[in-house]
Amino acid sequence: MRKKAVYTGILLVLPGLLGLLAFYVIPFFISLIYTFTQGVVERRFVGLENFQDLLGNTVFRQAVGNTASFLAVGVPMLLLLSLLLSVILAKDSFSWQRWALLLPFVLPASSLAVAWRSIWGTGGAADRLLELLGMSSRNLLERSAFPLLLVLYLLRNVGYICIILTSAIRSLPPEYQESYRLDSTSESGYVRLILVPLIAPTLLFAGVVSVVNYFLLFRDVYMIYGEVPPKTVYMLQHFMNNNFYKLNYQRLSAAAFLLAICLSGLVALVLLGQRRLKWNVE
Repeated sequence: MRKKAVYTGILLVLPGLLGLLAFYVIPFFISLIYTFTQGVVERRFVGLENFQDLLGNTVFRQAVGNTASFLAVGVPMLLLLSLLLSVILAKDSFSWQRWALLLPFVLPASSLAVAWRSIWGTGGAADRLLELLGMSSRNLLERSAFPLLLVLYLLRNVGYICIILTSAIRSLPPEYQESYRLDSTSESGYVRLILVPLIAPTLLFAGVVSVVNYFLLFRDVYMIYGEVPPKTVYMLQHFMNNNFYKLNYQRLSAAAFLLAICLSGLVALVLLGQRRLKWNVE
């Protein structure tokens, strides 16, 4: 029976594993050939020249700087807002509120882009409101691209992260809060001193999910701004997408390789942090 269960599990996992290998793992390793070579028909090994060309590219440095700035601002804001909402939602069932929070996450990118442009674009609702207030009309979609993109990122992901953190909070034994209430009635103190350390591994996981979901935001940004967005929101995905259209596979592969290394390092740090937190708890 045990062997049969093992074989059944392997058969169930095998289709997904084959799809992962065929569409992700094998193409990734094939793309490494472009990373260290030049030419399409007749390839020649060039070592690290592609990386030198990539790091010396001003557009690439701008894209990396914008991406790092956005993640440095957006991810902490997303985690703090999600944690605040999770503490509130964990007090009761709040079933319909949770569905409302998840709604922006599942909205199609095309529908959201149309709504976003109708509000913030030229002649949109924001422009008409400024005219009613006697102010000059402004194309906020272009001039305030970074903060608007930050708001869009929060709207897209706060519900999803909130559900993850709410589940972690509700899984904690109530004795922790009851014991703390014997010494203090401060809600902020309970969250800071008791709740956050206990759900720290889940917070780390939510941070990784927040970073990954940022890269998924490219669909919305592309639908709103097209191939050439404002300079403040020209991100790493735009750089890679433009090089793909230009058939510059060497530069694209080098950028993808560096991105994979950075994301792998982030996941490794999170796993190491979770292990240390587990040791401290034990």
